[in-house]
Amino acid sequence: MSGEKMTVEKKADRIGKIIVIVLMAVFVTVGILTMVGKESGGGMPQGMSGMGRGGSQGDMTTVTVSVKAMEPETLQKTVLLNGDVASRTETSIYPDTSGKVSRILKSLGDTVRRGEVIAYVDPSRPGSAYAASPVTATVAGTIIQQPYSVGDTIGTSNALAVIGSLQDLEIRVKVSEKYSSYLKVGLPAYVSLVSAPEEHFTARIASISPVVNPASRTQEVTLVLDQQDSRIKPGMFAQVRLVIIEEKDTFVVPLEAIRSYNDDSAVFVVAADNTAYRKLVTTGVSNDNDIQIVSGLIQGDQVIVAGSVTEGMKVRVAGTAMATTGASGQSSGQPATQPPAGR
Repeated sequence: MSGEKMTVEKKADRIGKIIVIVLMAVFVTVGILTMVGKESGGGMPQGMSGMGRGGSQGDMTTVTVSVKAMEPETLQKTVLLNGDVASRTETSIYPDTSGKVSRILKSLGDTVRRGEVIAYVDPSRPGSAYAASPVTATVAGTIIQQPYSVGDTIGTSNALAVIGSLQDLEIRVKVSEKYSSYLKVGLPAYVSLVSAPEEHFTARIASISPVVNPASRTQEVTLVLDQQDSRIKPGMFAQVRLVIIEEKDTFVVPLEAIRSYNDDSAVFVVAADNTAYRKLVTTGVSNDNDIQIVSGLIQGDQVIVAGSVTEGMKVRVAGTAMATTGASGQSSGQPATQPPAGR
């Protein structure tokens, strides 16, 4: 009997182990199926889960872009120059005799009348005595230069002072001869000063030297300010952006909007169905930021200026303020109130 009992116990133990193994297999199978279900979107066929979470697959290929509506505007190309502020009416004052400056009655910045004594020059030599010779102003104005001090020796060919007007200023710049063909009277310029670096004063070319300096290969150009300003004084250093080319009533796009297509220039334009399509264009004048479109576009075209697109791709315009339609009659381009970047 004891042998039969042991046999029954062994069979029961074997059946228990089989049940445990079967249960473990079931748990493992369920776990695997659960993981696969999660990866495939809860049992849905792959590719359908994206639609269930927010729309068609077409929405996933839509690219957000920035555009610029084509309206006539002005494009300027400038060259950066250094210049000096000076009085347009400058008169040098010379002594009648050579000698040492013995007295100075009027200093730099003082206002003088015509005929007023501004200094004395003593022509005395060792062993002889002479009365000091007065140096008088030949014109009325302000002393804007005075290179000599008391005790300095001066000759009759040396200007003791320069008298000019503070209300009639000009800016003198030297332009490289490679730009000489662009120069003409009336071209605008933008002037900035060390004392007011964030402000730009407008000026225009008043005169152009008819010759080129053979030593420096430059041509002297004189600018006059559109409006006099008390902050601008003779002797100041000026940084000038001189406009050498100005194209008015033309289409302008940023340089990054231009693409190359079979060795031609092209831009992408937003169509009525919100797709991007390519337009071949002819370009013209450019500066550091923008380029002129001579042909290929019409007023109101919305040119893509930011966003990576291809032909026929669905696009979404970012913000209504960045794009205007041709019917609005307003340009999304900025007016040329600030100096454009030079080249």
